[in-house]
Amino acid sequence: MEFDFSKEPGRTLEKEKIVNDDRLEPKLSVVTPFYNAGEHFEQTYNCIINQTFENFEWVIVNDGSTKQEDVAQLEKLAATDCRIKLFHQENGGQSMAKNYGIAQAVTDIIVFIDADDLVETFYLEVLYRALQEHPKAGWSYTDLVGFAGQEYVWCKAFSAGRMTFNNILVNAAAFRKSAIEAVGGFPEVAKHYDEDWALYLKLLSKGMHPVHIPVIGFWYRKSESGMQQTVRKDEKLRAESDNYIKELAKSVDIHIQAEQYRGELPEMAVRSEYRWSDRVLTAIMKGRLGLRIIHWIYQKEKSNMHRNAV
Repeated sequence: MEFDFSKEPGRTLEKEKIVNDDRLEPKLSVVTPFYNAGEHFEQTYNCIINQTFENFEWVIVNDGSTKQEDVAQLEKLAATDCRIKLFHQENGGQSMAKNYGIAQAVTDIIVFIDADDLVETFYLEVLYRALQEHPKAGWSYTDLVGFAGQEYVWCKAFSAGRMTFNNILVNAAAFRKSAIEAVGGFPEVAKHYDEDWALYLKLLSKGMHPVHIPVIGFWYRKSESGMQQTVRKDEKLRAESDNYIKELAKSVDIHIQAEQYRGELPEMAVRSEYRWSDRVLTAIMKGRLGLRIIHWIYQKEKSNMHRNAV
């Protein structure tokens, strides 16, 4: 599908900040871990304040940032809107920061947004609405685009089987707090590993399923210094993370299906759709044999890519 990457959300602040309004009871909590993220944070800040859905709280956890100028910027922006709650802790990594944010959240719906990623203005609204209209779903998610270091559209048909070896969901989701608590939150097994993927596998292992919203709502910044790249580029970290993911994947029921949100979508939203090849792959992976074949092919291609990179 065609996508205009020049239309990055959050370049300007389009809505008034809410300094004080007791009538705005939060129905959704945004949780953001922050670590030396001053370079791009103001654009992320604009994205959150610009949301069409205003009944949120924004829990930001400063995870022991060492750049004082970044902390000063964070504190300045956090003081501008009464919906923002800023907390500080010693550096413990993404999982610890997210778990701390979850504990501080007062609502039963949690949305994780990193301090350098971007979201469309309707993002919180559609995630919230999807969970209201699909009460059995443990989380709702949109499709996304990668930008900055690499531009691409990420729209993959949901497959619980594929999730056992390839994280197709990334981080564009809203979770029921009860679902997160049922699996003990993010595992704090290491400071750096694929914690988002681990959470999805734990939810799937408990038989939970998502609801998919067919729009591009999330902009994932492809940064060389980002957490995923930190893990992927370090051979020891990558091996430890992969081994842990492999253990979690053993408990996943590959037959779990996602619900599809068919409610009203914002007019300005870019609709997403699956490629026919992706639909075929998903159908093949519904069975154990097909899953093993696709997994083998994926691992072979992954090994070749790693070998060429070295």
